[in-house]
Amino acid sequence: MVSVDINSQPGKDFSGDALIVPVFSGRERHRLPLAISKVARQVMDESDFKADYLELVPLHHPNGVKDTRWMVLVGLGEEEAVTPNKIRKAVGAAARSCLKKGWKKVGVISPSTSNMEHDEVQAAVLEGVLLANFDTAAFKGKPEPKAFEKVEVFTNGDDTRKARRRLPQIQAGVAACHRVRELTNTPPSNLSPEVFAELAKKLGKEHKVAVEVLDPEALAKGNFNGVLAVGQGSAKTPRVVTLEYKPKEKAKRHIVLVGKGVCFDSGGLSLKDAKGMETMKDDMTGAAIVLATVMACAELDASVQVTGILGLVENMPSGSAYKPGDVIRSRSGKTIEVLNTDAEGRLVLADLLDYAAEFQGDHVVDLATLTGACLVALGEGVSGIMGTDQKLVDRLMDAGAAVGEHLWQLPLVEEYRESIKSQIADLKNSAGSRWGGAITAGLFLKEFAKNDSWAHVDLSSCWASTEKDFRTQGGTGEGPRWLLEWILA
Repeated sequence: MVSVDINSQPGKDFSGDALIVPVFSGRERHRLPLAISKVARQVMDESDFKADYLELVPLHHPNGVKDTRWMVLVGLGEEEAVTPNKIRKAVGAAARSCLKKGWKKVGVISPSTSNMEHDEVQAAVLEGVLLANFDTAAFKGKPEPKAFEKVEVFTNGDDTRKARRRLPQIQAGVAACHRVRELTNTPPSNLSPEVFAELAKKLGKEHKVAVEVLDPEALAKGNFNGVLAVGQGSAKTPRVVTLEYKPKEKAKRHIVLVGKGVCFDSGGLSLKDAKGMETMKDDMTGAAIVLATVMACAELDASVQVTGILGLVENMPSGSAYKPGDVIRSRSGKTIEVLNTDAEGRLVLADLLDYAAEFQGDHVVDLATLTGACLVALGEGVSGIMGTDQKLVDRLMDAGAAVGEHLWQLPLVEEYRESIKSQIADLKNSAGSRWGGAITAGLFLKEFAKNDSWAHVDLSSCWASTEKDFRTQGGTGEGPRWLLEWILA
């Protein structure tokens, strides 16, 4: 794990590979430590560097900074418009540039601004540089993963006590984010339902989290017929994994997290086209988020009981695959007409949500890469949320905003329920229309969510098609940080 140090020094005595200096545009650059401010002023006066948001300028052997090979100036834009997320992303963008160079020891100047509390700024700086510290070289022929060994944050005399207290949660949240990235980026042949379940058992043992794995025989006995139907076309058999974290003292509340874990989604007999399958290794992101979050709660000794339920399955075409026209009797007893085998996630979650009610949690939150419709509506940077408890939805959205991961509420329009009614079963798994697909999927799940306080998150922000700021191309790892923000509040 990277070594992290927060100190109240100005940074001019930093000795290492690179010092990252966030700079406000205009006169605000003079709030920097004097020696560093002179360098920034000279660059801004003599070059085209305007300190626009995310603008980067590397300087070799800068004058006035002791034993530092490089200084990287990164623009924050106008101070009046700065936010924690802008600081997080600007520092992250600079840190990514340092990581790609293979630099091991980096320092960061925490910018001084009257718009935010010192600890807010320091936390954003820490998160930016640590979130950037992720490499995707694991599956290259000669992997040489790049990683920072030490990160120093310099606060120029500002109080560091609050930031130090926040550091364990920041580190646990970032580690959970990286775990989700690793799992999401893993090739599907390397992460079958059985392998995923074994990983959960291994992590559970390490973190003293109770783990139960239901194999196909146990799933049949437990009437997990939706899970079994989705998985019956694959040679890789499904699993349902339950994770139980309980605090040492009496729990303040009990939260149940449910994760869709389709380890690869071909669409089944309703086969996707080749382009549509390229990123379908990410269809298990919901389960990865739940796994990483429960382990982070254990690591932080959270005072909340957290149950995680993972539905792990492959959706493949074969002679034994489930078919359009089939009727499945779900675990709850409600029957579902299958119109499209590529609407498989909701069949898995139907069983899991029914199962989740048995744990009698105060809140149930399911996370799933459920619909392309949500991605069309909100894009790659925002996940959709809907639910039966407005207070819960509001708290989750606030938690997302606090860590810079965006959630946007979609309505559960009751009139749309007509489109998922079936003539021969209780429900059908596809509305058969292009319109409002994320909402009709949410209405389908609502039929199986027995808890009064339930929220569904459609993970349209789990994959990035291009690298930007601290995010690599591929799995973004979003999810655990805002869940921890909510759980630990």
